Order: sequence, then structure tokens, then C-alpha cells
Amino acid sequence: MKTAHYDIIGDNHGHADKLHALLNKLDYKNIDGVFTHATRKVIFLGDFIDRGPQQKQVLDTVMAMVSNQQALAVMGNHEFNALAYHTLDPNTPDNDPERHLRPHTTKNTKQHQAFIDAYGTDTQSPELIRVLDFFYSLPLWLDVYGLRGVG
Repeated sequence: MKTAHYDIIGDNHGHADKLHALLNKLDYKNIDGVFTHATRKVIFLGDFIDRGPQQKQVLDTVMAMVSNQQALAVMGNHEFNALAYHTLDPNTPDNDPERHLRPHTTKNTKQHQAFIDAYGTDTQSPELIRVLDFFYSLPLWLDVYGLRGVG
């Protein structure tokens, strides 16, 4: 059986500078916008968004690493909440102001504000669609070489 080596990273919450510093400390090299390592890959345990000021930079890093097979990722509760925040509830009437799966209450909006500031709320925006599609693609857990990763 082939042995794989992984670095496990979770709960970045929109802090790209800290993520990049950690990847550099772990000897990953940024090659054409993709952090790579000769012998290891990252398993990201979700919670890429909310709180920090660098939502886009974190997601650009994570998405590039995943799409270039330099990382695996699972969905964290913040990505799950983002999907619910931006998805209409098909069982709620169109005239209901709280018709999203995650209501747009003051509390929920405040928790999600850094992501909203970065990507907006227009569900027709190609940039927001791209990120939400990435979230939808993420599993809730991974089983890899006897290791189970949950976000």
C-alpha cells in the first residue's frame, strides 16, 4: 500500500497571510499561484471563511490547491452556513423575507459579513457562484489511509 503524507489545516477563517505563512513554514512553494510540496499534501478541515479580511485570498489558495491535487478539503460549518444563507428555501413563499435556508437575521448576517463583503449576495454573480459551487463539491468528511478528517 502506498503511504501518503499530509499536513492538516483547519479553521483559517479568512486569514490568508497566516495561511501562506504556515504553508511556507511547512516548506510548500508557491508555483504559479499553487502551493505545492514535493512529498506532502494538505488536508483542509474547512472553515475557510468568515471573520478575517482575506476571504478571497484564502479561497483562491485552497481552491487552487484542491483543483491541482495538492490538497484535499472538507466542508466546515461556515461553508455549510454560507450555502444555506445564499440558498432559497423551496418550501417558503417568494414574498417571505426570510425565505433562505439560513434566515438573514442580524445575527446570521453579522457572522457571515466578511464573506458578504468579499462576494456580495447576488446569487447570479459568477464569482459567488464559483465559490458556492466549490462549497457544494466538498465532502463532509474524508477517509484517507486510515485517517478520518471532519470539518
